[in-house]
Amino acid sequence: MKKIAVALLFIALVAPLMADIQAPPKSKQTSTHKLTRGLTNIIYGWSELPTSIYRSAEQGDPIAEVWVGGIIRGLERTGQRLSYGVYEVVNWRKPLFKETYRPPYTSINYDPISGYEEFPPQIGNLSTVNYSRGRSW
Repeated sequence: MKKIAVALLFIALVAPLMADIQAPPKSKQTSTHKLTRGLTNIIYGWSELPTSIYRSAEQGDPIAEVWVGGIIRGLERTGQRLSYGVYEVVNWRKPLFKETYRPPYTSINYDPISGYEEFPPQIGNLSTVNYSRGRSW
């Protein structure tokens, strides 16, 4: 009887525990996700231009630097988005970056102020995703 009670207690304690083997880290980084990321960078990469101007103005830069610096920075970021997008669309079936389908950026958020993220920035607010510019309070 004692063994049955110990076994039932063990099952009662262990049953709610569940290992995270159903969705290991980076399980969403598939070839389809890579193709989608590349197409998104090609189609919506232009949104880096107004976002860079907005970020320049938000930091309190002088108005000339907001427009000139923001446009130059925005065009640079738009070009990088376009080149990464073309690279990922052309090679969407091959796991090239460290034998995975992860983005080829050095890090998704390497610069906390104006670093590149996985997808282009959104114009306006969208509170359902964590990579949007808007605040959701």
